[in-house]
Amino acid sequence: MSTLEESLKFGNQLGSALFAGAIVLLDGPMGAGKTTLAKGICTGLDVPETMVVSPTYTIANFYPGRLPVSHVDLFRLEQPEQLDDFDRDDLLPPDGVSLVEWPKLIQSWLTADEPVLHLEIGVSGSEIRKAKLSSAAPEFSGILNRLHKLP
Repeated sequence: MSTLEESLKFGNQLGSALFAGAIVLLDGPMGAGKTTLAKGICTGLDVPETMVVSPTYTIANFYPGRLPVSHVDLFRLEQPEQLDDFDRDDLLPPDGVSLVEWPKLIQSWLTADEPVLHLEIGVSGSEIRKAKLSSAAPEFSGILNRLHKLP
């Protein structure tokens, strides 16, 4: 993904395939484009792109769409205990889609049987971004196959 538009398009294609209960962990360095991908994913879930803003200071934003979306950014949290201030079902709604930026701390909340997709964004040079997708959840196998075939 070398342009903003390509990142948004990739996110849109992923978002259009997501299902209730899906948890997408968006990982990568500062400035890698996690929020841009979140915007694209949200548009694929019928959330207007203009609604999607970084939840860095609010920790979580919630958007109505084809499925409700919880967009979480844990950058400002330093200890797993800080998550105790939040209701798990608010951040990871079972009837919606969860997008989690800076997901390291939330991994202790996740169980092996939950449908989790890890999307790691790597930056090569100043503009090229590569998305590495992985999931042990069978619910994501068809989605991963379709996304890996994209140009």
